[in-house]
Amino acid sequence: SVLALCKYMCISLSVCERHLPLLFTTLHGEQKASVRGNIVVALGDLAFRFPNAVEPWTSHIYKRLRDESSHVRSQTLMVLTHLILNDMVKVKGQVSEIVLSLEDDEPRTADLARLFFQELSKRGNNPIYNLMPDIVSRLSQDDAVSRETFRNVIPFLMSFITRDKHSELLVEKLCFRFATCSTMQQTQDVAFCLAQLSINEKALRKLDALVKTYMNALFDDDVYKSFLELAAKAKKFAKPEFRE
Repeated sequence: SVLALCKYMCISLSVCERHLPLLFTTLHGEQKASVRGNIVVALGDLAFRFPNAVEPWTSHIYKRLRDESSHVRSQTLMVLTHLILNDMVKVKGQVSEIVLSLEDDEPRTADLARLFFQELSKRGNNPIYNLMPDIVSRLSQDDAVSRETFRNVIPFLMSFITRDKHSELLVEKLCFRFATCSTMQQTQDVAFCLAQLSINEKALRKLDALVKTYMNALFDDDVYKSFLELAAKAKKFAKPEFRE
């Protein structure tokens, strides 16, 4: 009955709009993983057919990435990968949910998440760079995300920041994030992200110019360790007159 409804919705915009609330209510409350999986796949078809109608419900699709069923999580990731890489869904901060799929218990799902970010990084404007500040903020503030998970996924994402200009701009954006941190762990997370960047002389000059944004956090051993790592990287390329 669910599949029949979805097929009718694919034919008619009015039928689609009328029954989307019912479809998402069913997706949320359905006990059978196979039915939830079928709904997610059908939503991919509906998003392709009537993108404007499905767009307001996109956040509910992302939620299935945390479904208790590995089958549903995998189906959801496949659908979102298809929609995003084919420009049918805009990449927004909710992509942090896909970041967590990098640590999925199911190896095939984790591999698909890696492939997604590899393909996304090949886009001309490298959306990963634009998304990084928001991803860092969302993951750091999410109590359900463990520190271990955070520190496993961030280095992978930072590996796609290869342009010097992007590294320089991220240094600045992350430094200003210190002021918005409400806990010491969030401060430690921002410092950890900074330490993952490949920096150059311009980036180091920005760090020096923005010292007031983070100097009050340097008392913390974890934060201090991250800045020591940055200093160690800088020593490899610093000219004698720049070492101080």
